[in-house]
Amino acid sequence: MKITDKLTHVVTDIELEPAKTEDELKAAFAERELQGFPALLDIAERTEDHVQMLSLDSLLEFAQVSGAHAVAYDVTYFPHADADEVAYQLKQLAHDLDIDVEVIRDVCAQEIDEYLALDAKRDAALPVHSIVECYVGGTAFAWYGINDYPRLKRVILSKLARGGQKAKRAFIMRASKAQVDMLEDY
Repeated sequence: MKITDKLTHVVTDIELEPAKTEDELKAAFAERELQGFPALLDIAERTEDHVQMLSLDSLLEFAQVSGAHAVAYDVTYFPHADADEVAYQLKQLAHDLDIDVEVIRDVCAQEIDEYLALDAKRDAALPVHSIVECYVGGTAFAWYGINDYPRLKRVILSKLARGGQKAKRAFIMRASKAQVDMLEDY
């Protein structure tokens, strides 16, 4: 139970368990006499407030006690990152930040190389994410497991937040344009 005197925001700590393989999940389901069905589950939705997060054991016990006979699951593997993957991620990030992709490449060249080297050491045979969910009374209950893996976006955002003259100029220009656009509305 959480008690707070802050009415604006309650921080909920979630300790995520390691991702499991399909065989490990099937063994856990069989132990509880539940059937598991593969599904394409959206990882982003697992972090939404309307999804109740539980440990895997608690989720499966809850599903069983609630009369559910089956759960849906998804296991995600990522291949090793390559130049095409980096280009794809940088293009998305540049779009989200409204900054030129070449600025990101210039400012973060060393971080991109380090990311590729670190990702090459990762065991691609291990799942990166695993999700199990069931619905009871219209509410989604889910377990989400994650294994550590390098994230290019996190590294780059950290670097850009620290600065670099090209990144600084690009952000200043963007902010200035936004100011001018805002003044034109009045």
